[in-house]
Amino acid sequence: MRTVTGSRKAPRRIAAVLVTATALLLSAATAAHAGSASGGSNYYDGKNPATTKDSSGVYCNVNASQIATRPITDRSTGQQVATLQIFYSWSCQSNWIRVTGNPYGGNTTKNIFSSLGGWNSESDSGYGSSYSMMVYAPGTTQINGEVTLWSPGINEYNWKARGTFAL
Repeated sequence: MRTVTGSRKAPRRIAAVLVTATALLLSAATAAHAGSASGGSNYYDGKNPATTKDSSGVYCNVNASQIATRPITDRSTGQQVATLQIFYSWSCQSNWIRVTGNPYGGNTTKNIFSSLGGWNSESDSGYGSSYSMMVYAPGTTQINGEVTLWSPGINEYNWKARGTFAL
């Protein structure tokens, strides 16, 4: 007996294609939520300041300074719940951010952008501290960014607190 599509196997093939497509979409969504992405044309864009060296062989984080801090505030109460720190490496001429005191334990999403076109966006989970990768921003280059703290568990996509900066 043939189906309208001309084969008995067609409905099974369609089901297999739908299952595969759904699995791919779910894995892509998971990867996009917990991971990192970066862009920019400079060598330092998207690199780790603790493992990347400048032209003289010094790690970028060795001669870095904290240049600013901003509060991360709870969206319900408006109270500061964590701190956003902005760092600058004098030898690598790059910035990155650190989040301290995340009380929620869900994902911490960190975004940092340079007016030169470099950017980094990443997400990781857990309490405590979290770092971003670098963006190249020599001298008085403008940088800006945002940090969002999320609920853990089934409310994973419910953001709890946010902090921003523009320098």
